[in-house]
This record gives sequence, C-alpha cells and structure tokens, in this order.
Amino acid sequence: MRIQILADVGDGLTIPINYNHWLSAAIYHYLARSDGEYADFLHNDGYIVEKKHFKLFTFSQLMARQRRVQAQTIHFDSTLVWYVSSPMERFLSHFADTLLTEGRLFVGPHRLQIQDVRIPRVPQFTSEMRFRCISPIVMSTSREQNGKLRCHYCTPDDAELSELIRRNLLRKHEAIYGNQPLHDDRLSFRFDAGYLHRKRGRVTRLVDYKGIKIRGTLCPFSVIGSPALIRVGYECGFGDKNSAGFGMVAV
Repeated sequence: MRIQILADVGDGLTIPINYNHWLSAAIYHYLARSDGEYADFLHNDGYIVEKKHFKLFTFSQLMARQRRVQAQTIHFDSTLVWYVSSPMERFLSHFADTLLTEGRLFVGPHRLQIQDVRIPRVPQFTSEMRFRCISPIVMSTSREQNGKLRCHYCTPDDAELSELIRRNLLRKHEAIYGNQPLHDDRLSFRFDAGYLHRKRGRVTRLVDYKGIKIRGTLCPFSVIGSPALIRVGYECGFGDKNSAGFGMVAV
C-alpha cells in the first residue's frame, strides 16, 4: 500500500537537488514519534534475509506541476506531491498517524502545511505489466576492478540487471512473508528500448546521498513473471537502496 501526501509550498519552495536524505530523515522522525522502538529497529537493522538488510519501504521524488531546476537547486511553485510505500502495516500506520497529527511535512529545515493525505487505489497485479519510475531504479553488485571488489551500479544495458532484480525481489518476498513464492518465482525485467533510443541513453541520474554517489535509472520498463514478485516491487521498490528513495514506480 502507498500514501500520497499533498503539501502547500506557500510562495514557493527552493531546495537542493540532492534532497533524498531529508525525506528519509522525515520518515524516521514520524515513525519515532509514534513508535520509537520500531523506528530504531528499521534504522539500525531492518529485516534480514541471507545477510541482506531490508527496510521494506520506499518513497518517490518530490513532484509538482510547476517546478524548475537551476544549477544545484530545484524550485517548486505549486502543490507538492509525495508518495511513500510499504507492504508493512506497522510502518504505514505509525507513519500516517504522526503525519496527520502534526499536519506538517518536514523537508529539511522547511515545514510545509499538509493539504491532504490519500490512499491511492492498489492496481491489479498480473503476469505482465508496464511501469514508469517516480524515483530512479538502482541495482548494485560487487565486481572486480584492479584486483579489488568494488560497488558497481548497473546500467540499462547490463546483462545481469534482470536477474539481480529478480533475486532482490525474492529476498524481499521472504522478508515480508517468511518464504519465497511457492509456485512461481519467474521475473524478467526490461527497460523500454524505444525510450532509451529517444533519450539516446541519457536516462541515468547521479544522486548524492549524504556524500555517497548513487547512480540510478529513470526509464519506463516492463516486467513479466510472478505477480507476487511484481507486487513486492510495486510496494517496496524495484532494485536496491529503496529506503533512500530509489526504485518507486507507478503503473
């Protein structure tokens, strides 16, 4: 399930283009005000599967009808729209309770009046679906470079991308439900070739998250396979680093 938040920017809001850490901090703030123990659990450990830690939530970029990017800042001139998603009821209930009680959205030093909080309709999940990114998709793996293992961020043409995303979703499914899908664990992931061609491959974005450079992809894509795994991707985010604001999609 996901929550849509609409916030008033007043005479306008200008923030740095690298703002993901502000939104992540806001989420933990709301959780801590409602359930400090759960906030600490998520922040420090999360749900562990095969030595991988999952927070099992994701969030979108900030969106508005009127916005403009100038150098290293982004300016919003109309109502701000933000989505937060998780399959975990405990997460959503504590997050929403505090959000509604405080009535303000924290974006770094800014306190924005919340206009509305909505729960969008959950789509029907089928074995073949198309999505668009509302935050960049990141998929990282370790690869050898100059004799050392280093973090590698997959690009849209990476041969391993689809299988890495499938394995990531299998682990998330196990973290949520205690097991992997019993009857269907297939998943094929493909970015839209036509979109990549029109954009001449310029679909990646480098995000600075508290000093860490993370490269993600903003491009429509299709998935074929297990509806259960596709739902996990929709609710938790596709790829990794979801709790830092990556991998959120819309049908």
